[in-house]
Parts: sequence; C-alpha cells; structure tokens
Amino acid sequence: RMSYLMNHELVHVVTMDRAAPRDRMFRNLFLGKVGPVAEHPESIGYMFLTTPRRAAPRWYLEGIAVFLDTWKARGIGRAQGPYDEMVFRSMVLDGSHFYDPLGLAAELTKTDFQVEANSYLYGTRFMTWLARRYSPEKVIEWTSRRDGSRAYYTAQFRHVFGTPLDVAWASWIEDEKSFQIANLAAIRTNPVTPYRDVTGRALGSVSRTFFDPVANKLYTAFNYPGVIAHVGAIDVETGAVERIVPIKGPVIYTVTSLAWSPDDRILFYTTDNNAMRDLVRLDPATGATEVLQKDARIGDLAYNRSDRSLWGIRHLNGFCTIVRIPPPYTSWEQIVTLPYGVVVYDLDVSADGSKLSASFGEISGKQDVRALNIEALKKGETTPEAQFDFAQSVPNGFTFSPDGRFLYGSAYLSGVSNIFRYDLETQKLDAVSNTETGFFRPVPLGNDALFVFRYTGAGFVPARIDAKPVEDLAAITFLGERLIAEHPVLQQWNVGSPLSIQYEALQKKQEPYRVLRRLGLESWFPVVQGYKNSAAVGARINLSDPVGLNRASLSASYSPAGDLPASERVHLAADYERYDWRGRAEWNNADFYDLFGPTKTSRKGYVATVGRTHTFLFDEPRRLALDVDASLSGNLDQLPEYQNVPVKVTQLGELETNLGYSDIR
Repeated sequence: RMSYLMNHELVHVVTMDRAAPRDRMFRNLFLGKVGPVAEHPESIGYMFLTTPRRAAPRWYLEGIAVFLDTWKARGIGRAQGPYDEMVFRSMVLDGSHFYDPLGLAAELTKTDFQVEANSYLYGTRFMTWLARRYSPEKVIEWTSRRDGSRAYYTAQFRHVFGTPLDVAWASWIEDEKSFQIANLAAIRTNPVTPYRDVTGRALGSVSRTFFDPVANKLYTAFNYPGVIAHVGAIDVETGAVERIVPIKGPVIYTVTSLAWSPDDRILFYTTDNNAMRDLVRLDPATGATEVLQKDARIGDLAYNRSDRSLWGIRHLNGFCTIVRIPPPYTSWEQIVTLPYGVVVYDLDVSADGSKLSASFGEISGKQDVRALNIEALKKGETTPEAQFDFAQSVPNGFTFSPDGRFLYGSAYLSGVSNIFRYDLETQKLDAVSNTETGFFRPVPLGNDALFVFRYTGAGFVPARIDAKPVEDLAAITFLGERLIAEHPVLQQWNVGSPLSIQYEALQKKQEPYRVLRRLGLESWFPVVQGYKNSAAVGARINLSDPVGLNRASLSASYSPAGDLPASERVHLAADYERYDWRGRAEWNNADFYDLFGPTKTSRKGYVATVGRTHTFLFDEPRRLALDVDASLSGNLDQLPEYQNVPVKVTQLGELETNLGYSDIR
C-alpha cells in the first residue's frame, strides 16, 4: 500500500512540477513558483508561467497517476482493475451518456454517486486507450514537461498526437463501446442469472444490508447525490424507500458499518467514518438514536445473536484488533490483535454464535476468507476452521446463511463481480450467479434465495435472485490486458519493492521545527491594484515555511496618475497567518477589484489588525470556534470595514459624519 501511494503521489509531483527551460526562466524571475492568490487574480497567469501543468483538470492529473502507479507495480492497480471495467461495461449496457472533458469536470463529478472518483475512472481509461492506440511512450511524452514541449496540456496533446483532444476523446468513446459490447457477448456465452429488481431506481452507494421478515423490509444505508447519507428501509413488496436517520460522516461506497439485532429489533451503525468512528444505536421504528461510544475506532460490525454482543474491528496505529462489545455496548473487549500489516474486514457471526467469518489481507497483497471458532478466538487462537481465496481477486461481503452451513459473498474471479457460495461442510466453492454488470453484498434468505445489489451506472439496485450453482463463467477481457500484450515494454516499468531501500543506512536528522525561523521567500510577482478612482502598480512578496504552517506576504504599489495627494500615492499591506494567529497591517490600502467597481474597498489611512482563533469543538460538520480580533485605525476618510461612510476630522477629538452628528468625543 505504501509503495502504491508513493508511486501515485510522486507522479503528481513530476507531472505538475517538472520544468522546461521557459518555466525555469520564469521561476528564476519570480524567485520561485507562484501560487494563485484570490486577492490578486493576475497571479493565475504567473502560476501558468512557472508551473503550467498545474493548469490541468483533475481527470488528467489523476489519470496519468493511476496509469503509472499500476504499471510501476507490475500491473496491479486500477489501470486494469475489474471495478473500472464494470463501470464502463454498465454504461454501455445501460446506454448511459459518456461525458466529454468539459462535462466531466463541470457536471459529472458533482451529480454522480461516485463524485470525484469519476476523474480517476475517465482519466485512467483515456490514458490506457491512448497508450494502446499510440504507445505508452507517447502518453509519457504528452504528460511530461520537457524541452520543446507545449506548456498547456491540450496544446501538447495536439503536438504529440497530431489531433485535438476532443476528437481523440470521441474516438475513445466509440472504441470503448465496441470493446464492452464484446465483453457483454462473452458473458452471455453462458446463461445469465435472472433477477427481479426490488426498487425502480438506483440508490447510489449502499452499506451491508439486513432483511427483517417481520416488517418485510431491507435495512441498509444509502449515499447518493442530492440527499444526505442516511440509514433507511426498503419495502420489498412495494419498493418504497424510507429515510430513517441521517449519517454523520459517511464514506463513499460502504456508507457506514451496519449491524442488526433481530430479537431486539435494533440497528447499530457508525458515524464519523472518515475519522475515529462513533457507535450509535437506532430504533428503526421510531428513529430514536443513542450514541453508545465516542471515538471508538470500531467498524465492520457484526451481531452475535447467541449472547447479544457486537463484534467489530478496531484500527489503531496500523494494527487491526478484533473486539467484542457486550451489552449495554458502552465498552469493548480486546479479543486478539493481528500482526502489523494484516488487515481484517467484512466480519460476520453465524446464527448460533459459534463461528466468525472475516476477510484477511496480508502485507504481501494476498487476500482470503477465513472461518474462525469464536471460543478458540477468545483464547487468542486464530487458526481457521476453513479458508479459501480467489487468487488475485478480492473477496467481498461474505456472510453466513441462516443455517450456518454456507458463506455467501462476491468476487471478481472472472473479471465480473459474481456471487459465490462456500460450503463449510464439504469445503466446496461454487459460483451461483452469472451477471452482466456485477452483483454485490448478498443477503441470504435460506433455500438458495438471495437479495443482492446489482451495479448500474447510477448506483446499486437491490434485486432478488435464486442462487443456483453455475457450471462455467466466461472471463472478460481487460483493456489493460490488451495494452500490455500489444506493448510489452510496460513489463519493464516496474520500480521494484521499497524493501530494497536501505532505510537504516540513510542519513537522518531530528530537531525541533521552528515555524518562524523556517519562514523564507516563496516568490514575488508584479501586481495591479485600484485605489479610489486611480490605478496602482507594484509587487507582492510571498513567504512561507516548507511545511506551510505559517505564511506571510507584503504588497506595495504606487498610483502614478490621478488627482491624489502625495500622501495617498503609496499603498502598503502586510499579512501574516499561522494556524491559530493572524495579523494584517495596511497603509492606504488598495485592491485589485477596485479597478472594476462599483464597490470600492480601498481607503485612506492606516489599519492594524491582530486576531486569534481558538477551536472548542471540531466534530465535522459541527465546529465551534472563537475568533477574537482587535484593530487600530486612523487617518481615515471612511469608516472601516464595509460601512463606507465618509468622515471628516475637524479637530483633535472631534468627528463629523454625513449622518448629521457633530461634536462626537
């Protein structure tokens, strides 16, 4: 995982930071790389002169990063991942609209349930198609800022490929449709599993799901655009979807960790899922909730019906600990902590409380499903009673059947996510579906009946299937597979293991980080500002420390024309900002936007401000902070802040305003 992350982020650094001779000339001129500053929009132009490849859409930046991190890791990555294949195969099957580059950045990343993930999906797919159509070396030439390259990414595209980007994008879409039609035909060489949708629409991302036969409802959690993520219920008879309670801090694809107590008819779920996770109890009938544990760091909940306990996985400092949470669920017990690098997920407990199943990921990348004896586990014994895997495919969502004999889950064994059944008695593994898109998160009902979630381009749709063993599954073709077969040079792109780095032999130094002492010059650039009805020219200097904990700037400009008195022609402003302190000093402050009006914020005189922020509560989206600011101003001809009321000083201590007051002391 660390190797993957470092490869990915290093590509970002190289893509955006590498400089051609012209870029280096402007970096020397501005004494650094210029970052865009809101109060000086002309800085956008200076940014382009010093780091032109920052001026590129996210699909471009993430596309090349994923493309390279895959082939630097011997082809393991999203550039030939089954999820990406499923997304585009589903789009072709559903007749979904393929967005162009502008539509992708402007609309799709805001309205689709996958949100910003679409930048990775589209960008990686387009890079892979380009590499196959032309060559991997051409893709590198396009995304590299080398001597003789064009600064803007679209100009460089035409320079390298000899065609406009939009034209190539349209060609990719047509080829993608043909490619996925062939994959769909391959899947259909074997009978496709029939399904009956429960709802008439897709529900975005969904969590683990539970069936309540008493209410005839499915309880799950949803996350889709336009509605706050929530725990809800689906009426399996009518397909009606009910929102029960919103979820604070959901995640994109699994939403929350959900567990169900059928005897107490109570749901348990987690909030703050991107932080330290709280455990919450929910009565689905009334919508009443109770926070049981704050910052418990426990997820992958599973309910043990035999003793009414919850089981879960606690993450801390890279270690996974299997924990037990007994009633009343306000504390947890450590059962066993796995070795560093072993990741556990998708917990479930059999109905009789004798077995616990989970998926295990080893540090080598191998992943498998294991069934453990709970009594032995309580004694620290982790030897599984049963164990199976899917080669390099990842197992997902394996759960016990009601009678405890089978484990049902999904895996991309053939390149398509199908449902598999493992017989704990015979230790036989069978595929029990053959779907065109993907089936996920099975809910066993008994007698081979399952609820599953069917993937569509708009999100997951609950459906019902009969889980019958399938004799054969046809493997689909991956676009990345075709790419490396036609361009075997990619086999030489592997960067090797980070374990080859002799870390202990590297020179290291430890010392306190002095924030102010490390403050240094970042860049400077010319500025244009407006002061009252005149224009001013000058410069801005930016300073920061390497980590970015504090920043400072100094702006100075001069108004050469107009009927201003000499005392108002010079304009100065200095800013300092730390994570908790801030300060600003102004003298005849000018502003870029005053060049255009009609609102004028520039003013005569001096203003000095100092402020501090103290955070009392940081519990996103709730935040409680106290901002304290003090300012001193003088020699003004307008009141400070946003009142713009003219003032006139008549004598020391006396002030007249246009409000009609006089002799104000």
